[in-house]
Formats: sequence, structure tokens, C-alpha cells
Amino acid sequence: MLSFRSNQTSRLDKFLATKIDVSRTRIQKAIKDGKVLVDGVIVLDPDYDVTIGSKVELPEFEKDELKPFNLDLKIIFENDDIVVIDKPAGLVVHPGAGNIENTLANVLLVRYPGIEKVGQPHRPGIVHRLDEDTSGLILITKNPKSYEYFKKLFMDRKVEKEYLALVQGVPEKLHGIIDEALEKVPMKQKMKVGFGKEAMTEYFVVAQDRAGQFSLLRVKLHTGRTHQIRAHLAHIGHSIVGDRVYGKPSDLINRQFLHAYHLKFQLPDKTWIEMESELPQNLQEVLNKLGIKHDHKF
Repeated sequence: MLSFRSNQTSRLDKFLATKIDVSRTRIQKAIKDGKVLVDGVIVLDPDYDVTIGSKVELPEFEKDELKPFNLDLKIIFENDDIVVIDKPAGLVVHPGAGNIENTLANVLLVRYPGIEKVGQPHRPGIVHRLDEDTSGLILITKNPKSYEYFKKLFMDRKVEKEYLALVQGVPEKLHGIIDEALEKVPMKQKMKVGFGKEAMTEYFVVAQDRAGQFSLLRVKLHTGRTHQIRAHLAHIGHSIVGDRVYGKPSDLINRQFLHAYHLKFQLPDKTWIEMESELPQNLQEVLNKLGIKHDHKF
């Protein structure tokens, strides 16, 4: 048996992911199978909060090895410490249920030898993420020092992240803030408004089609919860076009219309970096079809 003492309050699966070189998916399965004990008691919930001083025990695992995966990446910005990538829709950021090989994490191993030593196991250099079906800007760190710096920057909410989203209908308010806590839906890969962690999403209506059936939103994240934009917009009755989890499939497109187009942050030397990503062609074609025109610079 492996045994660890917690020196901070953390979710059980996340805590173990920092201690053993095994994917989060395998850790979560071990927890649900009753193989993990916290202070001598079996815990079946991966979301369980481990407190300071808790003793966590679990059986030893065979080590997972990330397999390199070759794929051309569109680089927006790069220096010795970080790289900002324009991620295509369909590319999973790190190994998880259903995809353990062809992920961005696997691609990073090929392009940046040694990055596997940066950050958490199976999440080399990764300090934030985008959903598989979401395209756009994602920041990757190349060394432990930059990893710690940007991890704190994201935790302190000092990174500006903005998205473009096409939604069903037109919100009553052209500018609004959705300030609703989110919690996980039991037994599903889905979030809902409830009594979970605080979450705040701000949106601006940029344009709409003539029939008033769709609107293009600029969305600004003030927190970074899982599926935050998707869950919040669905909650106010304006789900993202093509979102099969929080909305419905669309004849317009076979993916969700959500693109991380803007990123702004400060480097350790106090230099500000601001960048944008053009809408992918398939998203722009949807707007063209609906007759929705917009100015890319906001």
C-alpha cells in the first residue's frame, strides 16, 4: 500500500494525482472501486475534500507512460518559458476517460523534450485547459519556475480570458453577469447551478441574426470552473449552438460554437502580453450562413 499525508485541503483525486504518476482517470476509478482510504475509512467520491494532516492510502499502480504523438501546432506566442497554442477543436488537452494517447499533452512530449517533468503527471506544463470541443488559445509552461508563476496567476484570477460563443436566442439583457455557483451532476460529466464553487461569467451581445434566433456573445470569465460558460449560458436559457451536453445537436455545425479568442497576462518581468485568435473557418462559415457580421476587434 502507498501512504501519503496531506499538507493542504484538496480534492481527493487531485491530491493523489500530484503524488503518483498515474492518470486522473485511473485514480478516480480506484476511488470509486473502494480502493482508497482516508484516515482508515473507504472513500468512494473523487470530489471528497482531503484536509490537512489526513492520511491517504491506496494500492500501488503500474506506472502510466505518456506516449508521444506527432501533430503540427499553431503557435501564437513563444519564449523560453511559455508557449501559447491555438488549439483546434477535437483535440483533448490531457489524457482522460476515452482518450489517453492522442492529446495535446502527448504532442507536447514530442515538441518539448523534458516537459514531462513540469507540473502534474500526465499534464506536462498545463496550467489551464479547454474542453475538447472548444478551440482557441491555451498557455503552456516549459519549466517548473514558469509553471508555478502562471499556476498562481490563474489561481489569483490575473489572467484575462475571453471567448466568442454563438447561442440559441437573444438574451434579454445585452450585457449581463451570471453569478451562480456550480456543482457537479452526480455520475455525469456535467455541471449545474447549485451549492458548489463560486462561478462568475460576464457576457456581451455582439451581434444577432435578423430572425432573432441566434446571437453572438463575447464572454469573459471571472472564475475558471469546469464547463462554466456552457453551464451558465444554458442556465439562463441560451445554450451554445452545437453543445450536445447542455443544449442540443445543431444542423449548422457538428461541434459547439465556443472559441477562446483572447488572452492577456503579465510576464514575470512585468511585460504585458495580449493576443487574439481568429475564428476557425467552420465557425465563421456558420456566421456567414446566418448573416451575422461582426468586427473581430472588440
